[in-house]
Amino acid sequence: MSVLWNRMPLPLEHAVPMVAGLLLNARTRTRLPRPLVPAGWALLAAGVGLNAWAVKARGAGDLEDPDRLVTVGPYAFTRNPMYVGWTLLHVGAGLAARSPWVLASWPFVAALVHRAVLREEHLLADRFGEQESSYERRVPRYLRQTKAPLVSPRETPGAL
Repeated sequence: MSVLWNRMPLPLEHAVPMVAGLLLNARTRTRLPRPLVPAGWALLAAGVGLNAWAVKARGAGDLEDPDRLVTVGPYAFTRNPMYVGWTLLHVGAGLAARSPWVLASWPFVAALVHRAVLREEHLLADRFGEQESSYERRVPRYLRQTKAPLVSPRETPGAL
């Protein structure tokens, strides 16, 4: 298990705001509603599970200097499963700790992470060429977006 955790780095972009938010939470009386706590634990578990799956699928290798493009396991559904996993952990920690401060930090973290992802995509495109381009066309950056509307226009009151 320690080998798994050694290969699952906690990005500073998430760690620093989460710790700061938890410290602020300890110093203030502001709390999120208690019924959100179970959802927080579920998101934490999902984040740990997704990150562990990503590490297992990636196998041995250097994150900073990859020698192959990983497209199996969770990488078949999202090009960035560890970033998605850390997002689940970040939001889950905020809900589980009832911390509005941790949740409030997430949009800023998301912007920082997105910039890092864009840089990584350029590096991967330079290294893996058409293989990376094909992968980008097939697999979403984060999560697949639905193309269908949530409500059919025929079901919407007043729709033509």
